[in-house]
Amino acid sequence: MNEQEFSYEELIEKAKAILTELAKPDLPLSKASELFKEGTRLLELASKMLENTRLEYEERQNG
Repeated sequence: MNEQEFSYEELIEKAKAILTELAKPDLPLSKASELFKEGTRLLELASKMLENTRLEYEERQNG
């Protein structure tokens, strides 16, 4: 499944799962770095979704 097909909620849930993994004290640094990058990417996608929704809403309100 392409990440564009995920909903905002699914992206947030995936990021939360990554956060849970990052909290594990025995997580190797290399894996933690990979997870951090993936979590950041997911949150950026979710943020863009919110911004696009806000812009669409404002256009409808002003249009």
